[in-house]
Amino acid sequence: MNTHDLVRELAEKASHATTVTVGAIGGIYSLFVQNPIGFICALVAIASFVVNWYYSHQRHKMAREQQGQRNASKG
Repeated sequence: MNTHDLVRELAEKASHATTVTVGAIGGIYSLFVQNPIGFICALVAIASFVVNWYYSHQRHKMAREQQGQRNASKG
């Protein structure tokens, strides 16, 4: 893993954690204030989680396939 990949992975983890935290805070806020904005924040957090999970899953799947191709070409 090179430096570029490491920085990209750290940025993805930070953005994911930030989005989920903001969504959770907005959701909790909406429970106490009865404001629809908090509900929207919670929906955005859930959507962000799903999108991040999907692309992370696809990236790991592609890395496994590339690793398998490298191993097959070596053997």
